[in-house]
Amino acid sequence: MSALFDPLAWLILLPLIWGSLAFVAGELRGQRLALAGISLQLICAVLLAQAVGAQGPIEHLAGGWPEPLGIRLLADGLSVVMLLLTQAVALLLAIYARSYFHGQPPPAFWPLTAFLLAGMNALFLSADLFNLYVTLELVGLAAVGLVAAGAGAAQLAAALRYLLATLVGSGAYLFGVALLYGSYGTVSAQLLGDLITASAPLAVWLAAGLMFCGLLLKTALFPLHFWLPPAHGGAPAPVSALLSALVVKASFYLFLRLWLGPFAALSEIQPLLAHVPALLGSIAILWGSWQAIRADRLKMLVAYSTVAQLGYLFLIFPLLGTGALALQAGVLQASAHGLAKAAMLLPPAP
Repeated sequence: MSALFDPLAWLILLPLIWGSLAFVAGELRGQRLALAGISLQLICAVLLAQAVGAQGPIEHLAGGWPEPLGIRLLADGLSVVMLLLTQAVALLLAIYARSYFHGQPPPAFWPLTAFLLAGMNALFLSADLFNLYVTLELVGLAAVGLVAAGAGAAQLAAALRYLLATLVGSGAYLFGVALLYGSYGTVSAQLLGDLITASAPLAVWLAAGLMFCGLLLKTALFPLHFWLPPAHGGAPAPVSALLSALVVKASFYLFLRLWLGPFAALSEIQPLLAHVPALLGSIAILWGSWQAIRADRLKMLVAYSTVAQLGYLFLIFPLLGTGALALQAGVLQASAHGLAKAAMLLPPAP
């Protein structure tokens, strides 16, 4: 596969290109650019999945610079599943959004959607903890802009609450990255996986705690879910579907990557730590389901259902050390939830 047509790189470049063009082309042409661009992204994701299936994990060094100076992108089985889910759901939502908004979407809807997809694709492919922070910020800020797209008072209040949550979560993550860099002089996930051992200093434990707490806030796991129901319940239907089906999966994916990657040695010497996210997930299932039953609006019911369903994802952590089946179950649950929530939040267009 030639470097010029490397689908791994184009999954990041394509949404940036069509999103920038949509910003200057206007809303009508922006819709066409979105449909064409996301269709090409889905093709790239399929090609990348085929390549990973045939060759195993594939890496790309941006600019040809090796680590730790360069930016390393990596595609493996877990990342291509998330990439396929993201492009497939995004394409269906783009088709639905055309009829939902009657050809007149809110200002900057398509550019924000493009930058959100670019951030998510880059997050699934990044192998560098600082670049993962950059992608988290891009996803979070684009999602906040989409929540505020309705321009009503409730939407703006929900967007501000979402903004506060995403900034606090990203800030905690970045503080943890800084502690790791100060301890080891690198932010490469692969190199840190070899450097972090059972004798890691206190700063590394603090970094792990900050990064995991920040990601739990961005994933909206109980009791850090306060921002999710207003944001998902008040946004336009295509935005709610995008956030509930895809965006919260990005931070869960990163939580899982860190648990199995750089911080694997810490979780192995303290196996009881795995029960903390599982316990919070169990409470989330009960609390989210109870609130969903009591909801007086369908979109709020679905939003609280997302809180509950996210809890199921965190039940796998005590089982991850027993074999690959737990990871496979978690990926299956994440994919099924993404498809189901996208369908539930797409009623007949008004």
